[in-house]
Amino acid sequence: MLRRLVVLVCGALFVISAVPAGAQSERAIDVIKVSGPLDERAIDFAITTITDVAPTSELIIVQLDSSAALTARWSELLRIVQDPPAPLAVWVGPETAIAYGGAVRLLALAPIGLAAPGAEIGAADPPRHGDTGLLPAADGSEPALLASGLIEGRTTVEEPIEGVVDGVQPALTNIVQALDGSTVLVDDVETEIAITRLDDDGERRPITTRFHEQGFVDRTLRLTLSPATAYLFLLVGLSVAAFEFYAAGVGVAAAVAVLTLALSGYGLAVLPVNWWAVGLGVLGLGLYLFDFQRIQLRIASILGTVAMLIGARYFVYEPPQLSMAWWSAALIVTSIALFFLFAMTTVVRARFSTPTIGRQHLVGRVGTAETAVAPEGVVLVDGARWKANSRRASGIEAGDPVTVAAVEGFILEVDPVESDA
Repeated sequence: MLRRLVVLVCGALFVISAVPAGAQSERAIDVIKVSGPLDERAIDFAITTITDVAPTSELIIVQLDSSAALTARWSELLRIVQDPPAPLAVWVGPETAIAYGGAVRLLALAPIGLAAPGAEIGAADPPRHGDTGLLPAADGSEPALLASGLIEGRTTVEEPIEGVVDGVQPALTNIVQALDGSTVLVDDVETEIAITRLDDDGERRPITTRFHEQGFVDRTLRLTLSPATAYLFLLVGLSVAAFEFYAAGVGVAAAVAVLTLALSGYGLAVLPVNWWAVGLGVLGLGLYLFDFQRIQLRIASILGTVAMLIGARYFVYEPPQLSMAWWSAALIVTSIALFFLFAMTTVVRARFSTPTIGRQHLVGRVGTAETAVAPEGVVLVDGARWKANSRRASGIEAGDPVTVAAVEGFILEVDPVESDA
C-alpha cells in the first residue's frame, strides 16, 4: 500500500513538472501599495515585489501615496520604474493621496502615470533627503515638471498633466477598464495589455488581482516616518519612563516606554531631523520634571512648554515634503502638559509626601507574609497590604510572621520573626 502511494505521488510530481511554466502560473494584475516616505525598507519592498511578480504579471500598478524620498536608493526604484520588466503604471491614489519630491518624479517617469481626482502632486525638489549617494542631476522628469510648475509648486489633480499625469482615474477598477487593450513598451518591445477576459456568460471581466503590502513589522516601523508621530513617541517614551520612576510600579510603564522609544528611534535614524530641535524637546521635559517634583507650576514649566513647542515645529523642517504643522505641534505639547499636570502631579505628590505622613511607626510591627518574600513579596501589616522585600535569604514563606525592619517609601523591609524555640 505504501509503495503504491509513493508511486502515485512521484507520478503526480512528474506530470506537474512537465506542465509549461506559463500554464502553472496564471496571469494576473499586481497592485503594489507604497505609502509614506520612501525609506530603505519601502524601496526594497517595491523593487523586490516588482521583480518577483513581473514574469506572471499582465500589469503592475504601483499605488503611491508618499511625501518624500529619504535615501539615494530612490534612484534604483526610479530606474526600474522607468524601464520595468512588465507593463507598469504608477497611480497616485485614492483621492487623498499625495506625491511630493521623489514620488512625483516616479509618477512623471513611469510608462503610465495616473492619479485620482483630488490627489495632490508637486514640490519635486529636493528629489530625496537623507543619504548623500550618487544621484543624477537630471532624471528626465525635469522638463515636464518645469513646464507644469511642479518643481516648487503643487497642484490638485483634476485632469491630465502633459508629461506627468497621463490619465485621471478614481479607482483601480477604472484603471483596469481604461488600460485593457492598450499597448506599452517593455524592453523596447510593444506589448498589449490584456487585463480582462471573457467569462462563461460572454461578459468581459478583469483577470485575477493580487495585492501586495509591506508586513506588519515594516508598517509599524513606518508609523514613525511621520515627523509628528516620531516626536510624539519620543516625548511619550521619556514621560512614561519618568512616570515609572516616580510610581515605582511593576514594570508595565517601563515596557511601554521602551517600546515607544524604540519606535521613535527608527524615525530619528531615518528622518532628516534637526538635532537641536530634539534637544529642545528633551530639555522641555527636563524643565517639567524640575517643577513637578515640587508640585507647583513655575517659570520652568512655562519655558519647558515653549521649548517643546519650538522643538516640535522644527523637529523635521523640510516644507512641504516633511514638516509638522503648528496645530500638530500644539496638540502634542498639550497632551504632554496634561499628562504631567494630572498623572505625574498625582504620583509625585504621593511619592514625596511620604516623609510628611510618616510611616516610621511601622518599624518593629509584626505582620504576616501573604506571599513568599524571596526577596520581594507582599505582607499584611495592621490590616493593610504592603510591598515588601528582604535583603537577605530570609526563607520567608506565605503565612510566616514577619517584623518590619525599615521603611523605604512605599516598600517595607521585613525580617522573619525569630522563634523562641
